[in-house]
Amino acid sequence: MQKWLKATFTALALSLLLVSWQFNGFAFSAATSESANQKIEESTEKLRQAFNATATAEHMGADVHEAVANLNYALNYTRQAENLFIKGDFEQAEFLAESAIQLSEETLTLAHELEQQARAQSLIRLITPIALLILLITLGALAFWFSRRFWKRRQEEKFMEMKVKKSEGIMPNAAEDTSPTSANEEKLVMVAVLSALIVIAGLLISVSLTPAPPENFTSIYILNSEKKAGDYPKVLVLNKNNTFLLYVGVENFMGRIEYGVVQVKVANGTVVGESLPEETVMDFEKILVNTETWEFPVTLTLNQTGFYRVSFELWLYDEMNTVFIYSGSKSGLWLEVFSET
Repeated sequence: MQKWLKATFTALALSLLLVSWQFNGFAFSAATSESANQKIEESTEKLRQAFNATATAEHMGADVHEAVANLNYALNYTRQAENLFIKGDFEQAEFLAESAIQLSEETLTLAHELEQQARAQSLIRLITPIALLILLITLGALAFWFSRRFWKRRQEEKFMEMKVKKSEGIMPNAAEDTSPTSANEEKLVMVAVLSALIVIAGLLISVSLTPAPPENFTSIYILNSEKKAGDYPKVLVLNKNNTFLLYVGVENFMGRIEYGVVQVKVANGTVVGESLPEETVMDFEKILVNTETWEFPVTLTLNQTGFYRVSFELWLYDEMNTVFIYSGSKSGLWLEVFSET
């Protein structure tokens, strides 16, 4: 009897220990999951703050290529952390999210430094034409003053010559007569010439410092598996070639950096051209500098027969409203999938 009781108590103790261990493991896993999720959210917020600061620095005229490269690394770390979180690898997800946070903070500091440098350079660019204009005015005034002195001295010399000639009984030549009217006319001509030079110089400086307004736009295009336009897949056969490769290209000519997301949408129907509900099957993100072209591969698999419309939409981040908005740029194609009989 005592042996039976001892065995029962031993089994009960082991059961309690096992339950306690499972509970602690579940609590630890839940805590790790919550911590990783918080880090991922923080990394996303830090990334957007760093992007806003970088956009401001670029607006001031700074070269932000280095900052944008760091932002893309932080973006990749954050997306990898999200994927690992979905797979249940919370520790690695948290580590990558912390790396993204640190990189975004470094980029934020870099962006602020670039902004300060750009402000100083902008001030210099603003002061330079003003200083040149002041210099031109000063030179014009000095030229006028010296010309006037020279003219007065010349007039005095002519007056003395005329006085000497009169005293000697020689009549002055009419061409050498210097009346007040001719003197005033010479002054007016001189002032007009100097004023015209100053105005022309000011206009030239203004035109040289005012760039032509750019034509801002974005575009998105698709290429076939050989990175060529045309010969896109049209007819697919199940279990034969229903998995296909395309390349998607995005061009940024907005005159500034852009945080772009390409949403890949698939719609299934029965008639080509009909309006169909679309499903976003995947998306791709990248931060682009001005005039940059981004090309990336997209592999898709269509597992059911019918007509499909595959669309690629470009969405851009609006830092003022902290949302992504549709840019109006879109590309796509229609495909037909049937089973081999």
